[in-house]
Parts: sequence; C-alpha cells; structure tokens
Amino acid sequence: MPKSKKTKIQKIVKIKNGIKESFEDEVVEERPLSIFLNDQKLITLLSTPCDQKFLALGFLFSEGLIKEKAEIKKLLFSSKKNKVRIFTKTMRRLPKTFLKVGTLTSGCGKGKTFEKIPEGFFEKDINPLKDVLINLEFTIRADEITNLIKKFEKESSVFRSTGGVHSAALAKKGKILLFSEDIGRHNAIDKVLGESLVKGIHLGDKVLISSGRISSDILIKAWRGKISLIVSRSAPTSLAIELAQKLGITIVGFARGKRMNVYSYPMRVVVGS
Repeated sequence: MPKSKKTKIQKIVKIKNGIKESFEDEVVEERPLSIFLNDQKLITLLSTPCDQKFLALGFLFSEGLIKEKAEIKKLLFSSKKNKVRIFTKTMRRLPKTFLKVGTLTSGCGKGKTFEKIPEGFFEKDINPLKDVLINLEFTIRADEITNLIKKFEKESSVFRSTGGVHSAALAKKGKILLFSEDIGRHNAIDKVLGESLVKGIHLGDKVLISSGRISSDILIKAWRGKISLIVSRSAPTSLAIELAQKLGITIVGFARGKRMNVYSYPMRVVVGS
C-alpha cells in the first residue's frame, strides 16, 4: 500500500468474525497549520499537510481579507514549523478585537470564521446591484452535473484509501479543473479557492463541487469567489438556502447517480438537451 504525504501507514488490529488479525492500514495525515498575515497570527487550522499555501491563501480570500493575487507581496511557508506567513503590499494590521470575534462553524474540529452572520446582516450590508449573483445566463444541464459527480468521485483517491477526507473541486463544461482533499470540508474548498487565486482562474462561470454539507459559511466562501452554482453529494442547511436565495446562488444537493435536489434558482439547471 503506497505511502504519500497525505497519508501514513498505521499498524492496527482488525477483528472480523471474532478473529483478531494484525494489519497495516492507510490513514489520513492530520497536522496543524498556523496562518500569519503581516506578522499577526490569525488562526491555526487542523488540516491534511498538502497544498498548504493554497489553503492559507484560500482562507484569507474566503474571509474577505484579500481579494486578489496582486495584494500579496510575499508568502513564506515552513513545512517544519507548520506555518504560512503572508505579507500584503499595504502591510495593514487587524485590530485585536477583529481577531477575537468570529463564528464557530458547523465543520469538523470546530472551524472558525471571522465572518459574522447576525440577523438582518445581508439585508443591510449587501448591495443588490453589485453583490447578488443575478446572472442567469450561466446554466448547466442535469446530465452534466451527473457526469461531473462521477469524475469527482474518481478523483477522490485518498478517500477511497482512508475514508477520512472531504473533497472539493472547481469545474467547467464537464471538466474538473482543480481538485483537492482535506480532513475538513472548509479546508478542501479553501485549497481550491487558493489555487484558483494563484492561477488567476475566473470563477464566475465555474461550478464548485463539495463532498460535504453545504452550510452558510460554505455558501459565503462561494459568494466571495462570485461562484453562482455549488453542487454537493450531501445536504444544505436551512440558513445556506436562505442566503442562496438572497444572493442569487444555485444550490444542488444530494447529487448522486442520476438524482439531485435543486434548492435555489432551479432555472440554472436544465433538464434535457
């Protein structure tokens, strides 16, 4: 069984039919990653130790702390110290009060977001002309979603080996453009967003695919990238659906086989040719 930096070989005892047997199993790696912005420590994420630079950049992007690659002056990564230091051209510092506030997400490991979502937030702070993704010219056929999910599942090699990761992908016209796996569904999406930032990939006409639950914080990550269609093999939450309806984002959940549920803006998903 091959070993990669995403996984390691663990000696275990397997019990089957009342019989113990020594066995070598492949398990997913988990390591902390501390992210610094202009010498301020923002957060330590527990993640799969691969694509760490993309994860750090994607986290900053999805939190609204950076908006484009041009803002980055320098990025320093230490795999030994599990740290990513990102310096922006403005060298702005965040107030300590900002670092203390935040929302515990619904992700595994008590993920944190600095994006607060109080009642009435979007009604007050969202500009319908600029922020709502109302472009309905971007559509996708239901059978294209089915084919994308098949390709997505074939890409999930670490999940097939360990059963211990989530996956995320960016796709267009039936093709998987970017793919990532991580122990956290938030991390997997941030890695994809970070890679797209580095490679200068425009996200407005892309599909974001996730293996995990679509919660409100996941939806906001998609909105930050101006992604108007997100597909998952799992379910959305009620708040995610409410925000999607206000922000003009289509949520497709339970995309398995030839079945799927469309929870918002169903006109983007076309049935037939």
